[in-house]
Amino acid sequence: MNQNLFKEYEGIFAPTPEEVGGPTESVGQAKKEKVFGYSPFALQDAIGEKNVKKAWIEYEKLRLAGIEAEELIYKIVSKAMHMSAIIEGANAEDLGIKDYPYSKSKKDSRNWREEDLKKFYTKLIEIHHKSRMESNNELDISLEKTLLSI
Repeated sequence: MNQNLFKEYEGIFAPTPEEVGGPTESVGQAKKEKVFGYSPFALQDAIGEKNVKKAWIEYEKLRLAGIEAEELIYKIVSKAMHMSAIIEGANAEDLGIKDYPYSKSKKDSRNWREEDLKKFYTKLIEIHHKSRMESNNELDISLEKTLLSI
């Protein structure tokens, strides 16, 4: 097997210096700030862009950071649900979200066809329910396959 297969992704999953040394603190700063090696919303942005490669990379970053697939599926489902509702004419008040997430979802909904988005949403709900009902069904594998099929 080729050793340079993942050369393109080299350094993406490596921890940042802040992660290795812990939270950073400046001289005049009394309160420590938590430094993330990933963006919690980058996965939603990649899905909104309908970018398979970026969505998979962000998913893997989150999984390697210790975030469970159970937590991630809720973020992905909410993004798909908001985009689908916006396509059908919902506004921020109808969805119960603030203006920035609404405008972001509205912009992202232009990247999706309505039927593709509904199929994606249905598939997400289906794999979530199957993972709850069947003991041998692994949510993380099913979620990864679904993300790769965007």
